[in-house]
Amino acid sequence: MDYRTMLVALGADPACASRIRMAADLAAAFGAHITGVSATGLRMDPIRDAGEDAARHLAASRGRLLCQAVLQGELLSETMKAYAPGVPYSHRAVEEETGWVVAQEARVADLVVMARPVATQDVSLLGAGVAEYVLLNAGRPVLLAPAEFRRLHGGHVVIAWDGQREAARAVADAMPLLLRASQVTVVGVWDDRGEPQADSEPVAGLRHYLQRHGIVAGVRNVQKAGPVGANLLDAASALGADMLVAGGYGHSRLRELVMGGTTRTLMYQAPVPLLLSH
Repeated sequence: MDYRTMLVALGADPACASRIRMAADLAAAFGAHITGVSATGLRMDPIRDAGEDAARHLAASRGRLLCQAVLQGELLSETMKAYAPGVPYSHRAVEEETGWVVAQEARVADLVVMARPVATQDVSLLGAGVAEYVLLNAGRPVLLAPAEFRRLHGGHVVIAWDGQREAARAVADAMPLLLRASQVTVVGVWDDRGEPQADSEPVAGLRHYLQRHGIVAGVRNVQKAGPVGANLLDAASALGADMLVAGGYGHSRLRELVMGGTTRTLMYQAPVPLLLSH
């Protein structure tokens, strides 16, 4: 099944136009509709007995946030007309927290396109970043886009495979992109117990599954040397990957935060577009 509705999380960041362009390029290939979502970041309800000054400041802040949302909608329109004329699109501005809005809207979309998070944006170690919140709560695959524009369909897709539920979900969610890829490689990270063979389970099962969809995938086994996330990124770089597909948060998010998990490494450091599913 192709992607028919794609959600783009808009923002005031400099890379927003590149993110829209990436989504527009995919939408043109799949015949999809683009929905751009602008969240003000906070619902500003009137505060009882706050006084005229407080009410005036609240109204001014609300006005600035809504103005930013309007500008983001205009950027969406300009970018779509310039790079994907004829591709249908719409814009929604919602006065709520960004992660909540995107997760809610994503439930009626096939794919969510968001900016790759920056570690310093987190308020604290346990504060859920927007991308993390959406990944854990939307029930839809999240495509994290780097700052520069990348054309995704027709390139080399690398699958980070550990045989777990989240990785299997990511492969299924990425199938429309895998079918259009010029090359697909499955990467597994192995430890001192011995290198798995290309015909061993669960790698063989994945290769057969992909083959039945008409996808002939290569296999690259990597010996674990340090954090798994770093091993995967090194392998993707060596293979010249155009996109990375992985399961997100196979372990609990708290454990990944404390131990330094694979998902967070990929989210914050992947130099290529990263499709995650949870």
